[in-house]
Amino acid sequence: MTASPFSLQGRHILVTGASSGIGAAAARLCARMGASVTVCGRDAVRLAQVLASLEGGGHASVVGDLLDPAARETLVAQAPLLDGCVFSAGIAALAPVRMVSQRHLDAMFATNFDAPMLLTQLLLAKRKIAAGASLVYVTSAAQHWGFAGSAMYAGAKAALTAAVRTLAAEQARQGIRANCVSPGYVETPMLAGLQAGVSMAAAQAPAALGAIEADDVAGPIVYLLAPASRWVSRASLVVDAGLSLHVR
Repeated sequence: MTASPFSLQGRHILVTGASSGIGAAAARLCARMGASVTVCGRDAVRLAQVLASLEGGGHASVVGDLLDPAARETLVAQAPLLDGCVFSAGIAALAPVRMVSQRHLDAMFATNFDAPMLLTQLLLAKRKIAAGASLVYVTSAAQHWGFAGSAMYAGAKAALTAAVRTLAAEQARQGIRANCVSPGYVETPMLAGLQAGVSMAAAQAPAALGAIEADDVAGPIVYLLAPASRWVSRASLVVDAGLSLHVR
């Protein structure tokens, strides 16, 4: 019997930002599809809960803040040879451009752009990414539409998308693929934090297909990790429940 093209059996996957939200959902689905998963996050308690929830065996966790070079070094040192990576760690905060500070700008880019790209560089330099591996970066549909207050966040995610396209071209000869998943508003703790400061009901209303859960984004991530997508690279898969249908 031919193995499912969506199976991750025998593969080792790294998931950052795995202590909650999309990262946690992706880690659980990767494990369910047969992968051994290394989860990474800043919250030790929540990360331990995610690790305990993973099906199968061979899983591991590394606690650390990927803004810290030492934490990145530790993660890479402990990681096995990886068949796939999910870069899901990120932050969001709203500020209209007229109120943006250097601190806000630096925070958006440090977590959403610098950390995943510097971790990627280190994984490649230390030869921890196997030939034929798949790299998946969680960006945002915010780069495709303009929601007031999201300029710096959207800018950081757009920069990440552009960098991933170049990365895919550079690593193609090794059979390494690099793609983005660009979610819309996803029901996660990060979105809840944004809603605490501003009502987002009007912003979410144009999403014709309804509310997005973290598990809804995990599926496309696993597709990009799996053999089913073996010819897909340099792509940005928008998962926004129709929110960007009006964008030209």
